[in-house]
Amino acid sequence: MTESRNPGEFTKRRRTILGGLLLALVLTIGLFLVYFFKSPTTVLRFYFSITQRIDIGDGGLLSHLPCASPCAFGIQAGETRLEQVLPILKENGISKCQTETSVSWILVSCGMSRFNVQADSQTKIVNGIWFHPNTPVPLGEIIAEYGDPDFISLAFEKYLEHPTIQLNLYWDSIRMLVSLPKTVGKIYRVNKDTKIEGVDFSDENLYQSSSQVDFGSFYRMWNGFGVYQP
Repeated sequence: MTESRNPGEFTKRRRTILGGLLLALVLTIGLFLVYFFKSPTTVLRFYFSITQRIDIGDGGLLSHLPCASPCAFGIQAGETRLEQVLPILKENGISKCQTETSVSWILVSCGMSRFNVQADSQTKIVNGIWFHPNTPVPLGEIIAEYGDPDFISLAFEKYLEHPTIQLNLYWDSIRMLVSLPKTVGKIYRVNKDTKIEGVDFSDENLYQSSSQVDFGSFYRMWNGFGVYQP
């Protein structure tokens, strides 16, 4: 013998479930609007971080894919022409790019500045490439691959409430700058497992080699892994 069901009871139960879902949706939208008007920049940044995200791996630094440094995703400073940039990037899987123009430069920025290409506005030739790897890249592996840097720079922001230090390393042979994350304090401890923050390749006009800089408190010689301080 089967148990009969009351159609009215089933309809009432369905309306209760739908009402609960609708209430949850209204509350979610309400909370979103409150948070948006309170901090629209944060909400938009979160939205674009999802919709505009790209994955560039290590940028070819260690994998040499799709090309080896100083080439990055088929682009090379001092050689690639501006009109070639977007087609080459698309061919190598890089999209979601925006173009910005200034008096002296034209910038192609992809994935919310994850990967950037700059060209001279007069010559229309790429003069700079910089990116932030998605894959963690230890400094020790960079040095194992490219040798010791030719020199470093140490920027100390001592007038902030919490002083910070920014350390960059330079390789003249491929005109490469590797930046390390800013650290709070008055010393910078550089280890083999220190993860790099970003990489910059420049043409011969923008890059300053070890023979062109004045060594002192800012530009310094590389003294190996250890502690650096202003």
